[in-house]
Amino acid sequence: MAKINFPIYVILIVAVLLRFFNLGGLPGSIFDEVYYPVFALKLLSGQEYFSVHPPIGVYLTSLSIYLHSILPWTDPLLASGFDINNLDPISYRWLPAFIGVVLVYVSYLLSLQISDKKYFALLVALFFCLDGSMLVDSRFGLINIYLVFFGFLSLLFLFRAIKSPENLLETFLSAIFVGLALSVKWNGLGFWALSLCVLFFIAITNRFEIKIHHKWHVKNAFLRPSFFVVIAVPILIYLISWAPYFYIYEHKSFLDTHNQLLSFHSDSVDPKSHPYESKWYTWPFAQRPMGYFFEAVGENGDIDFTSVHLFPNPLLYWFGLGAILILFGKFLIATRSFLFTRTADLTYFFMFFVVFGYFGNLLPWILVSRSTFLYHYQPSSGFAFLALAFFVSSLLDNNKGQNRLFASIIITLILAATIYWIPLQLGISVNKDYFYQLMWFDSWI
Repeated sequence: MAKINFPIYVILIVAVLLRFFNLGGLPGSIFDEVYYPVFALKLLSGQEYFSVHPPIGVYLTSLSIYLHSILPWTDPLLASGFDINNLDPISYRWLPAFIGVVLVYVSYLLSLQISDKKYFALLVALFFCLDGSMLVDSRFGLINIYLVFFGFLSLLFLFRAIKSPENLLETFLSAIFVGLALSVKWNGLGFWALSLCVLFFIAITNRFEIKIHHKWHVKNAFLRPSFFVVIAVPILIYLISWAPYFYIYEHKSFLDTHNQLLSFHSDSVDPKSHPYESKWYTWPFAQRPMGYFFEAVGENGDIDFTSVHLFPNPLLYWFGLGAILILFGKFLIATRSFLFTRTADLTYFFMFFVVFGYFGNLLPWILVSRSTFLYHYQPSSGFAFLALAFFVSSLLDNNKGQNRLFASIIITLILAATIYWIPLQLGISVNKDYFYQLMWFDSWI
């Protein structure tokens, strides 16, 4: 472990620099900052608001604003008049940025729980660090990054629980965090379902006496209470998360509020499509990045564009999609062997986890009729990064020079793509001509 400490520190430093660079440089109320920080201010002042998502995201935004306001060198919250226009944008952006950095470390710790491969955990952390979609959403007062953070944090504690089944505390923590993910957005159901699938997989191996890797051999005495905890605790956390909301707005009803939420998510179909709307099957191809901010300065032929797009690292997404498809094919083949031989090694368990995590978070979007956007792919993309890191680390651990060279080329291309497209993610001003050079496809503009 000591040998890989230094590289992860470097990755975390890069994550900090990317997420906090010029964090307050762009004006406030960019994209959905017209909603969540405004809702947070209304919550802090006791004014009524309605969000189409559960309340944890607004609570965290409120916490971010409040903690910033009590610093010795900042203005008190009352001085702002609870007006978004009077707030320093850093007040509602610093917490998502911090969470974005911690998410990188969580992905590293989760990977160490999954695999003993030398480079695997470092590559997963690197991919989470460089992903432009998560990076951009970490730099604004939005709530998507909270969902991804709580979801993967819940999986970290689930794996820790499986490795120490005599200690149910890890299972409780996993269930609490998946409940928090669900309380940010209902998309958290994907992480909840995956947790249950993992426990169900282990239960099946026990029921049919399937030989499994010693690290994942869990007794039924642990599984029974674990199932109860993972089912019941997230529901309890979700219900508790609403308590402050209904305490402040006591005239509101839990059922009426949820009827409104259900109505929005199931019946809301825009008469005009959103300019950055994209279908679920386009997300792995990064077909339609989202424009969050745009400003043109200059005149005649000398014009600079300052732009922020929710712009994934295209090569990271494309390589990740390829890795998922290959892993899915291997999983289908291995499942046939698994059923006949009744043995399961660590690789098979990993494939099960990643395949179900990826498609379990992606395919439910088929049923959604309202406008959907590229940022909805973030939970699934995390599993694609796991798949890609698995294959690249396997190549690096291989003694054949050509395999290591191929892995090095993939990593180099991803790093080069990060540098190439970073102006679109950090809002760095570029010349008009260079801006259009970055836009390889018409659908990216």
